[in-house]
Amino acid sequence: MSISEKIFKILNILLLAVFVPVLLCSVIVGNHMDYWDPMKIVTRLPNQVLLLIALAGLSACMFLFWRCGRAELSARANRAVNGVLALLFLGLYFVNVRVAKEIAFHLPWDIMVVRGAAYEIANKRMLGYQYYFSVYSNNIPIAYILGRIYRKAMEMQNYPYIKDFLWIQVNCALISVAGLFSCLTVKRLTKKWMPVAAVFFLYLVLVGISPWKIAPYTDTYGLIFPIMCVYFYVCFRQAQHTWSRYLCVFFSIVAGMAGGFVKPNLYIVVIALLGTELLGLLKAPKERWRFVLAEFALAAVLAFGGRAYAGRIIDEIGLDFNKEIEAGWQHYFLMGLNEETTGGYNANDVAIFGEFQTSRRDRAHAELERAADRLRDRGFFGTLYFYLNKMVMTFNDGVFGWCSEVWIDEYYPVETASNTALTQRLRGIFWPSDAGYDVGGYRTLCQLVWIFSILCIPGIALYKGKEREEYGIFTICFLGIFFYQLLFEARARYLFVFLPVLLTISVCGAQEYTNRIVPALKKRRRQSKES
Repeated sequence: MSISEKIFKILNILLLAVFVPVLLCSVIVGNHMDYWDPMKIVTRLPNQVLLLIALAGLSACMFLFWRCGRAELSARANRAVNGVLALLFLGLYFVNVRVAKEIAFHLPWDIMVVRGAAYEIANKRMLGYQYYFSVYSNNIPIAYILGRIYRKAMEMQNYPYIKDFLWIQVNCALISVAGLFSCLTVKRLTKKWMPVAAVFFLYLVLVGISPWKIAPYTDTYGLIFPIMCVYFYVCFRQAQHTWSRYLCVFFSIVAGMAGGFVKPNLYIVVIALLGTELLGLLKAPKERWRFVLAEFALAAVLAFGGRAYAGRIIDEIGLDFNKEIEAGWQHYFLMGLNEETTGGYNANDVAIFGEFQTSRRDRAHAELERAADRLRDRGFFGTLYFYLNKMVMTFNDGVFGWCSEVWIDEYYPVETASNTALTQRLRGIFWPSDAGYDVGGYRTLCQLVWIFSILCIPGIALYKGKEREEYGIFTICFLGIFFYQLLFEARARYLFVFLPVLLTISVCGAQEYTNRIVPALKKRRRQSKES
């Protein structure tokens, strides 16, 4: 076994060690874990019952994988699947636009601030000094993007909806494109149609019909980039010709870095890609050093270019940017340790910007000191218990904070919706309610499908041999997502942007369960017959 294979094996063991306790607590204990009550999902059935249903579904899924997956897709079948997928996701786009018309409303918190800035940018008004964008500079690109889209809507003649509905239409398109790439990635890896059907169904429930499509923000606008990065990387690993390999790796790095520009935590996928390549370099340095060098050089150039373009945006929109109050990683690390919201947004931690308004270095030092105090006060085992609660809060929510983090800030004009029985039915299902009741069973369905999905994720750590290296990017990517949520400010909503990748990991994990369990059962049956 080579050094790279040993490291991949260690990473797989690490994945199981850190995620399985969170998985078990999520599906067995669920809402009874000691995390912030407002983040607990309300469903018609408890997690324990949903777990039993999900296990039955997993057994059926493995049976279908086995019965329908003995032969790989032919070239003709592959083209047919591609065509069917394209039609399905095109249809999903039109359905989503129709649904969005009926349920759309303006959302609060950061989205509200970004929306207001986008209006100003669209009308070519200078933003001047805005405290919010100096602190949370990561939201400047999305405000600029929304502003340009809104300006495009203003320029369109006879646009049938209110101008900012174009934001939601773009959301619907991104959801369809991300789902298509998720299915294509699974097809490339498994070369079977049944896993593709499985990831399509999971995606349809958790992302495709999700009401998050009416939220024009980084969680949805960044959706396509991680899965595109992974897809083109898989193409790169499977390509036969040198020129096609360079082309695929170019698209992969560009997609990943573009995602990081829109939402910085998406750089996790690029880091996972580069980490996977470094480990591969240990195994075959002569074959891979040119590609690794090209990948790192391209990532560095794009990082420099993205930084320069961000500065250009600040100048173009006339933002008076105060770098001394910009939030650094130390702030999110401190926030991730607060007890009041179990590592989520906390107003008391944000108050530190009022204490240190002239020195970013002094504030960062104070944030690290306060974070160290919290760690010391909890002790080793207290910190482990806190992190367990925090990660269960993150993974125990199949609607990813839709009802817990959402309320209606402002209604859309009445003429946007059809105002028919369909309107009332859809709003009854998707609009957040204080009643604490799952109208229509939407949250229960999502929780069931999400429990099924996370049950399959550990399967990705069971691959061995050549496949272990092929799936290595998934292991590193999942560990990056997990530890980012563990160490910094966390919410279930922050998983939404990674769902196309997570669901791909899940289905590939289910495929590996099938590859391991079915042959073992057949061998046992054969031995019992012989005896």
